[in-house]
Amino acid sequence: MSPARKTAFEYAARILGIRAHSTGELRIKLRKKEYSKREIEEVIAEFTRLGYLNDALFAESLCANLSARGNGKRKIFSRLRTKGIDNTLLKEVLEKHEEDLPEEESAVAALSRKMPSLRREPDERKRKEKALRFLAGRGFSAAAVYAAWNRLSGGRPD
Repeated sequence: MSPARKTAFEYAARILGIRAHSTGELRIKLRKKEYSKREIEEVIAEFTRLGYLNDALFAESLCANLSARGNGKRKIFSRLRTKGIDNTLLKEVLEKHEEDLPEEESAVAALSRKMPSLRREPDERKRKEKALRFLAGRGFSAAAVYAAWNRLSGGRPD
């Protein structure tokens, strides 16, 4: 192992020891340290072979984490994309996640946690606007946002 590859390997091991990374994230961090393309690809191949770098597991874990925090499909998609996850893998992970927990159910859960603070707003119209903005900001689709509001506001579609 060449000295440059060894330092690239050690640097990558330190990074992966702190938290899991996607292949894209690790590639960017190694580029910033100005390792050659060949060294970067060798290090990535080695960590993938050893099982320390797995985009599928990383994407599923991040998707589950973001969903548990009350984020919608669009926000999860955007976050996975910024982490450098391949589009085909991204779509697979989101489809699997959607089967496990439909977006509307996630939106209802997120809004139900937010409702106690929203109930302090005396104006019903403002309360609805805040709820809809909250869910839209979390990346839920318009259909899921309105469905969650209708379910939790007592069925009043206003």
